[in-house]
Amino acid sequence: MAKIPNNYLFLMLSLVSAITPTISQGSELSALINEALENNYQIINSKYEVLSSEFDRDISSAFFYPTINASANTTWNDTKVRSQAPSDSEYNSYGYRLSVSQTILDMSKIRSYQESGIDLQINKLKHDKLVNDIIIQVVDNYFSYLKYHSQKKATDAQYRSSEARFKQISRNNELGNLPKTDVYEARAQKESTSKKQADIEKRIKLALLQLQSTTQTAIRPSYDVRLNNTYTEIDYYEKSTLEKNLIESNYEITIAKSNLDKSKRALTQSRSDFYPTLSASANYEYTDSNFDSSKTDDTTYALTLDIPIINGGSDYYDYQKSKTRINQFASQYDQAINDNQVNFEELIYSINTNVESLSILRTVIFSNYLVYKGNQKAYKLGTKTLTDLLNSESDLYDNIREYHSNQYDYIINMTKLYALFGAIDLVTLEEISNRMEPISDTFDIALLENFTSKGAK
Repeated sequence: MAKIPNNYLFLMLSLVSAITPTISQGSELSALINEALENNYQIINSKYEVLSSEFDRDISSAFFYPTINASANTTWNDTKVRSQAPSDSEYNSYGYRLSVSQTILDMSKIRSYQESGIDLQINKLKHDKLVNDIIIQVVDNYFSYLKYHSQKKATDAQYRSSEARFKQISRNNELGNLPKTDVYEARAQKESTSKKQADIEKRIKLALLQLQSTTQTAIRPSYDVRLNNTYTEIDYYEKSTLEKNLIESNYEITIAKSNLDKSKRALTQSRSDFYPTLSASANYEYTDSNFDSSKTDDTTYALTLDIPIINGGSDYYDYQKSKTRINQFASQYDQAINDNQVNFEELIYSINTNVESLSILRTVIFSNYLVYKGNQKAYKLGTKTLTDLLNSESDLYDNIREYHSNQYDYIINMTKLYALFGAIDLVTLEEISNRMEPISDTFDIALLENFTSKGAK
């Protein structure tokens, strides 16, 4: 696998530096990843698959070594003949045999051994890719849980706001100040927010279930990223540099390339079935019988040349099949390149859209926060109603929920992009984990003071 380009590492480190350091705490995300690497069933099964491939390679190498066989025998004979000249005889004989054989030249077995080496290499690549995929799953599930948890905080606050608005409008309706339609509208908004709460709660449980299943641990995320992080887009130069390294670094493309190489060797192996084979053997046999007091020492040497002539056409059709599979794996290789290039483009687009949305939402949150603060002051002065204040508060929570979604999607998409270039840098993920802060179950609107202190971006 190729080395990850430095400018990509810079992109990930920019994500790390964007997260404000807090009091040192255990690397929760790293701990979850380590649990997954140790306990995940898919990874465990994959390790056994690699081990099995190593044994297959060793099995295919057996023809390089001689075959030695030894045997021993003993026989007891008791013969009684009833005839005009009866005779009785009792005797025993024994002996032993030692044979050694060695294949000198068999191109089919040589190619088979080489192919088993490629199989081992492919299975190791598949294992590395699986490990990478599991890490991505952990990161995805972890930050998805945090995303839905943050959405829940904003939605819970929004529900309290919509509930207060519904009570206020209902009271005004009872006093004859507002029509009944306003009550219906406020109730619909409150129930709609309640439905959002239920949907988000379901997503939280599913994300946690997936996280615990992948890591095989009951840990619940207890750290979170800050609201006031800033992120940067991937510009054209960075994208072009990354794209150049995609083909030589990506696991799927590398595996497809290895399968193509294997199919070419399989063709060579099919061709080698038409080649002659050469083998040698040596045998020594000793027998001793007291029937006639004979002893025999027999030593033989053999050199065998086996020339294949015809085998019902099976070798020919196997050769034709191997040629067809080369075209098949060449197509799969091209498809792997195309699929990952499309995936690369989609992730770049998603990441830059996340960054753009975050920038816009910062401005929107800044503006709506000022509207909220203004309505809060006006309400105290009596120039704005509580309904106006609660409406502006509800709009603000909508923006905050959307901002959180884009923030976590950015982190997830950046990690997925990172995974396109081979093994994920666990040190970088640990740095992200180390700079997170303890999670909060309630949203404090006072946090927006720091978030908006520098004005609209």
